[in-house]
Amino acid sequence: MHTRFHPAFLTALLLVSAALPAAVSFESEVKPIFEKHCVECHGPKKQKSEFRLDDREVALHGGDSHAPNIIPGMPGESPLIRFVTTEDKETRMPPKGARLSGAEVATLKRWIAEGAVWPESASLKKTDPMDWWSLKPLTKPALPSGDAAHPVDRFILTKLREKGLRPSGVADARTILRRLNFDLIGLPPTPEELDAFEKEASQDLPTAIGRAADRLLASPRYGERWGRHWLDVVHYGDTHGYDKDKLRPNAWPYRDYVIRAFNADKPYARFVEEQLAGDTLYPDTLDGHVAQGFISAGPWDFIGHAELPETKLDGKIARAPTATTWSPTRPEPSWRRPRSALAATTTSSTR
Repeated sequence: MHTRFHPAFLTALLLVSAALPAAVSFESEVKPIFEKHCVECHGPKKQKSEFRLDDREVALHGGDSHAPNIIPGMPGESPLIRFVTTEDKETRMPPKGARLSGAEVATLKRWIAEGAVWPESASLKKTDPMDWWSLKPLTKPALPSGDAAHPVDRFILTKLREKGLRPSGVADARTILRRLNFDLIGLPPTPEELDAFEKEASQDLPTAIGRAADRLLASPRYGERWGRHWLDVVHYGDTHGYDKDKLRPNAWPYRDYVIRAFNADKPYARFVEEQLAGDTLYPDTLDGHVAQGFISAGPWDFIGHAELPETKLDGKIARAPTATTWSPTRPEPSWRRPRSALAATTTSSTR
């Protein structure tokens, strides 16, 4: 049995369908309203009341109070609509600037009434702060195929081929030795070293490179070259900085400690422990005490700490950072002892 519809009925149905408004588009209609009026205080820079309107989950479920602020299907009960329409200066949103127009409010009401459809693709792209290359466990990748002598070269050659690039030609012996010297010790090779390396490289270049690298790594200059990076990080200086920039005649032992640690290839964990609490963790070693120069390596306000009396407000303010920096709860149980040694290092006026 076939059902037949009268042409007039079909025409009326089409007219009614055409008259119905299309569903509100979050991307093109709602999101621009939020960006114009809301995200300055409820977005990536600020999250007043722990609420934001650039993140789907927080917008629909979060916030310190009134949550949920958006109730799908119920615009009249949604706090968001109440905040954007109220005349109460204490609660209206946005609190400053132009209010939402009647058309914008109507759009939000229709959007909520239709279910507050918010595509996941239009929400804030979340990233895991722990998803960082340096925090991931080490893995051993498969060795690429190839005829390169060194495994590292195979990886480099594979990536070059992917990019449509060709490796540079082999440098001459003098250039190779200069590169090794500047990279490892920061100083050029002597003429005698260049001549000796050229002779050895003419017989066996890989062996000559290996011997030169071992010699430079064993040089005291290696620690001087690479220790500078750590000294830069801790703001080491032979003077205090600030207005008077007075000399620190006893700063050099810490500098020499850092150089010594690099030359000895000291384990990083031990290196850090000695600088933070060496007098407690390694009291019977010289490095355990000298390393704590780290604590006072940065700039120091001589006027604020030494010349202004503590009875004056400026003197109290200048001394405050030192008093508070080393007072938090310590992560290591072995540090739970009087802080006199650590405090003496940070507050010493002789530095």
